Formats: sequence, structure tokens, C-alpha cells
Amino acid sequence: MKRKAKLATLSLVTVMLTGVIAGCASSKNEGSSGATASPASSTNPSSATKDPYEIAIAIPAFGAAPKDTQAVQDEINKITKAKINATVKIMPVSIGAWAQQMNLMTSGREKLDLFFEFGAGYSPDVATGKIIAIDNLLDKYGDGIKKQIDPVYLNSVKIEGKTYGVPVYKDYTTGVPGVLMRKDLVNKYKINVASIKTIDDLDQVYKTIKDNESTIVPLGAGLSMPSDFYVWYDKLGDRLGVLPGYDNGLKVVNLFETKEYEDYLNKVHSWAKAGYINKDAATTQANASDLLKADKAFSYFIGLRPGNLESEIRANGKELVFAPLMPNIYATTSSTQSGLWTISANSTNPERVMMLMNLMYTDKDLANLFIYGIEGKHYVKVSDNSIDYPTGIDSKTVGYSIQSWIYANPSIAYLMKSDLQEMWKLTAEANQKAIKSKALGFTFNSEPVKNEIIALKNVTDQYAKGLESGTLEPVDKLPEFRAKLKAAGIDKVIVEKQKQLDAWATANKK
Repeated sequence: MKRKAKLATLSLVTVMLTGVIAGCASSKNEGSSGATASPASSTNPSSATKDPYEIAIAIPAFGAAPKDTQAVQDEINKITKAKINATVKIMPVSIGAWAQQMNLMTSGREKLDLFFEFGAGYSPDVATGKIIAIDNLLDKYGDGIKKQIDPVYLNSVKIEGKTYGVPVYKDYTTGVPGVLMRKDLVNKYKINVASIKTIDDLDQVYKTIKDNESTIVPLGAGLSMPSDFYVWYDKLGDRLGVLPGYDNGLKVVNLFETKEYEDYLNKVHSWAKAGYINKDAATTQANASDLLKADKAFSYFIGLRPGNLESEIRANGKELVFAPLMPNIYATTSSTQSGLWTISANSTNPERVMMLMNLMYTDKDLANLFIYGIEGKHYVKVSDNSIDYPTGIDSKTVGYSIQSWIYANPSIAYLMKSDLQEMWKLTAEANQKAIKSKALGFTFNSEPVKNEIIALKNVTDQYAKGLESGTLEPVDKLPEFRAKLKAAGIDKVIVEKQKQLDAWATANKK
């Protein structure tokens, strides 16, 4: 179902955009640590909202812009006009052109007040002054936001002690690393899902599928790889220096030199040699779930969060079962910063924009309009908290929808009737119970080693996917990969990351 997008999609899109957005960062205010808002001197609501103001909002559009955007916008404006004397102008930007268009809009003086920020663009946009610090604005106009977002997670998006964005309310954890499998084949071959505890336990499962199902591969991989989800370390943003076990005494290490990484490569290579992984895993533009949906794969890896199983079943049109491969879930800066709402430095009224942001995190009617559109036209209620499409309308023909995960706080909106109705309760529990990475809140500033980062990206682009899909032989290619990383300056990057992490730890008394 297109409307209620898979929450896992956010992680995938962020991975796809990593480097693209950062690479498009302009030199606006080069060397600054972001602009700082200057709130109006008066916090009296009637004074701060005396004059009307139009708030221009840029959101990513996955597919064509919804044809009923104007009608929905008109309904939204009835609420915002009454509450903060402001109107909104929704500006959908195609995801394919997102990085380029946002760079143009934020680099010039184009009217732009508020926009969704993918994690890959957050730190670069702070560094180039494209978004403003909002701490004072949060104190004056963001009480609702502070009540909705746990301080641990709200503080984790600070850069050099300042807040430049508010994270979307979601599951801020890594999810449970594991594998989703077709239930019909699990039942057909009497696979004991409860016995699957580690990736080694998948050997026999995949052999069974390989030996008996000639038209499908046991494991699908492509745009999303098993290594995106089977993670035993805090990536610290880019994997160029990581924290094993999400702690490691805050000692940064070279992931690609670790025994765990080598063991993982050997495992997936053994699967590839046995024919357990699609041969084009390193080059295909298909997502792993697409292969399962097309009856070309039996399973794929995922970091399972509340509601994911239901949304994956719905998206694939097949019953699925999940086997966890690691016992714990962790909260990291990368997961918290994967999607945020930020105020553009182009805005001439950041006070009013913050008022709107506060409504986006607290007002249920606004949330339902932004996500689902107009009741009776784009959805109908089937219970107090769940909805469905009107008769004769489905996800392909509905006149309005956005990806729910880009909205500020989808937890206050309705759920589709096919969604897990306890999703947000379970999400809150996951966020509370997650083991917090020792480096939660640390954001690496790559500016001092930007040339090395570029060189290292070229090396990882050449080797990582081939190795991590099992396509390349680790015995030959891993030493070559390691040597080229050394030559490209990975040690210098790790030293710089360690230096910044130590300073952050001292400042935050870690």
C-alpha cells in the first residue's frame, strides 16, 4: 500500500541519498556552524502572530505530486490561519531531483521556510548555514515538541551544542536485525523458525530452498543489502571508523579490519558460491523486497521495527515470518537523525515557522490532513482510530497521500485499518527500552578530512557492495580493499573522528 509507506523505507532512502545530498552542499556561509535564529522580543502569542505570514514547506515526493494537494492545503490553512495567523504553501519536490532542487532553493534567496531533512544532509546543511539553530525558538514556541520527543533523542541531534532540527517521531532504534521469509515455503518445508538464532543457522534453511525451489534464490539482495541491517556496531554516521558493540569504551576502530567483518564476508560469499543469493546482487537496481514480491527470492534481511511486519506483508502481497538474528536493539545518532524538520535560513519569520512545527507535532487534525488528506474524499473512518479508503478508491487512485514517515509526528494521526494498531505503543516502548549507544548524540564533522572522505567513498564504491553481497572473493579482494582504504586515508579519518568523539565525550561527561 503506497499511502502507509514501510517505515523501513526511510533507512533505505537515507542510504541511497548519503553523499548525494552532502555532495550538493553549497559554500553559502562557508566555515560557519549554522545560522542562529533571533526570535521576536515578545513571546505574547497575539503580538507574535499579529501579521499574516505564508510558510513555504518543501517535502519529498515519491512519484507524481498528489493532484489534490491544493484542496488539502486549503483545509490545512483553515487550521493554521485560526491558530497562528499563517497559511502554508506545500511544495512537493520529486525525490529524484531532491538533492539538486534543495541545493538550489537553499543556496539562493528563494522563498523557503521549512523542509524535511534527510540525515545525510543535516550536518552539511548546518556547516553551510542553510538551516538555523532553533534552541531559543523551541524554548519560546516549542513546548508541545518537547513533550512529544524524549529529551534523550531531541538532544541527540545537537551539533556543537546547538539544535538545528527536530527529529521525526518514529522508532529511533536499529530495529531487530533479522530475516523475513515467505511463510508458505516455511510451512511447506517445515522450517523451524524458532531454531534460527544466528546467520549460521540459515545455512541449512537456504540449502533446503535451493535444493527444492529452482525458480527462486534463497536470499534476495540489491539496493538493500544484508549488511545494511546485520550490524553489530555504531556506524558513527559513515562506517569510516565505528564503535563495535555500540560502546567499545568510545574507542573508534576500522570496521573493515575487524575479524567480525571478515567473518561476515566469508559467510555471504559461501552463500553466493552455493547459489543462495541472486547473482546480480551487487549491480541490480531492484530492492530485495521487490525480488520476493516477484517470486524471485525466498527471504531478505531487515531491521524489524513495530509495524514493519504488517507493512512488509501488505507491500509484498505475501504472508511472511520473521526470525531475529541478534537479541538487542540499539539507539544511535544515525537512526535519530535519519529524518528531521528544519527551518531554512531563507525564512523571514522563523518564529511563525516554529509555531507551525509545534502544531505539526501536536495537532491531530493537522496530522491527518497532511498525511491522509480530506475525510470522506481521501479516507473514511472505520473506528475511532483507524481508517480505510472510500468505496471505489485505493492506493493507486486516491487523490492525495504522502509517505507517513516524513511527517513530523505520525503517531498522533489515524492508522490504516490494515496497520498494526498497537504500533505507536510498541514504538514508544522500543525507544524507551533500547540500549543507547555510548555515542548517542555525537555527530562527526567531516570538514577537516573532506578530501579523504571523497577518496574513501570512491574506494568503498568499488569494493564494499561486491564484497558484502558475496560476489567478490574475500581472500583476494579484502586485503586489496583494506590496502586501498589505507592509501586513501582511512587512518587519518579515524584519528580525526576519535579526536572529535573524545572532545564530545568530555563536554557531555560521558
